[in-house]
Amino acid sequence: MNLLFGSNLSEWGGGEKWMLTAAEAMAARGHRVSLCAPTESQLLERAPSTIDAFAVDFVRDFDPTSFFRVWNHCRGHRIDVFCLNMDRVLRVGGLAARLAGVKAVIPRRGSEFPLKSHLNYRFQYGVVATAMIVNSNATESTLCRDITWRPRGTVHVLHNGLDLAPFDGARPRETMRAELGLNDQDLVVLNVGELTTRKNAALLVAAVPNLVERFPTLRVLLVGEGDQRAPLERQIEDLGVHEHVRLLGFRRDAVDLYGAADVYAHTAHVEGFGFAVAEAMACHLPCVVTNASSLPEVIEDGVTGALFEDDDVAGLRDALARYLEAPNRRRAHGEAGRARVEREFRQADKMDALEAIFRTEAGH
Repeated sequence: MNLLFGSNLSEWGGGEKWMLTAAEAMAARGHRVSLCAPTESQLLERAPSTIDAFAVDFVRDFDPTSFFRVWNHCRGHRIDVFCLNMDRVLRVGGLAARLAGVKAVIPRRGSEFPLKSHLNYRFQYGVVATAMIVNSNATESTLCRDITWRPRGTVHVLHNGLDLAPFDGARPRETMRAELGLNDQDLVVLNVGELTTRKNAALLVAAVPNLVERFPTLRVLLVGEGDQRAPLERQIEDLGVHEHVRLLGFRRDAVDLYGAADVYAHTAHVEGFGFAVAEAMACHLPCVVTNASSLPEVIEDGVTGALFEDDDVAGLRDALARYLEAPNRRRAHGEAGRARVEREFRQADKMDALEAIFRTEAGH
């Protein structure tokens, strides 16, 4: 098949990671794969030579330049499937692809936000899109919550998958702790994600003062960047926990950082899938996560981790304390988490399913 993937985001996040992983996997299976994304985007920067990557900026809803570039590429390369993210790409690129004769235009929605009743949404998802991919049952159930019409075609639920090889080759725990200035006695809680109100890292910081009273060697590592960095820095200073909470910024060595931690905490209000949670499980970490969105689909409460209610600082604190005080529980739930990832979230299995979706929707 001839496949095109498209995004209008310049930053690097879970959706972009999924898209590049899928594009690489399809190329490795012998399909002709191309990818369009904004100039100087992380997707274009990271795309390998096996993928025909080209710039399309999708700067506005009425964007003749982007429309023509997608239309021309689809016509010239006889594209069978255009898989995309974000509504603007669907409005501009999706319509261009359909008019160029592409059989399957498939938006992938990775966040738990409902469709709207606006006429443009009806056109996008009732006429332009031929099917949809969502990354969790929670996303699917939320999709049509606020509308009286149904999107065209099948809504395929496809959980994210992980390639376990990088996690098995992570740097030794002792090495990472030494580089981070941590010792064997430190109890380390890790959080990986954008520093935004949606990810709610402030809740984890708020839990620290009480936890430090019981666990003086507690160290909390926040990995990521975002518009909440400055407010978090002020919160850390106001609470007097600067010796216990560190903002590590954006890191490319998250795989190694998981190995340096004892517990993983995920405090998001809303989540599409929770890539970081699955990654932490792959690294044998018990996970304390919000009982929201898709997260209860990723962990198994009481077996691979613990759920707490959204924005409940006491619930988060108590769940973390149960792991910090019990190394045997950490070990057992971490092992169970790794087994769950191997059983439910293997990347190869998910790419098999994605390829089958593409073949079905394109009529191959």
